[in-house]
Amino acid sequence: GPGIPEVDRKRVFERFTRLETSRSLPGNGLGLSLVQATCRLHGAEINLADAAPGLAVVIRFPLARPDTEPGHRPRSAFSR
Repeated sequence: GPGIPEVDRKRVFERFTRLETSRSLPGNGLGLSLVQATCRLHGAEINLADAAPGLAVVIRFPLARPDTEPGHRPRSAFSR
């Protein structure tokens, strides 16, 4: 795609945000807000940058802790 102007990069993570260049395309403006929420759930960080042309989306996940016991499974955010 054409990328996202730097001035709009924080705003595109808000729910239902659609930039002028995409208003004629199908969609509801939830994509990047869902990606950001998923990243937060897993302790990851998301950043947007120029790719010239286009947009680079960088997602960094934390490394697993090496001190966990063998066979130990960390609790899921969905487990009770």
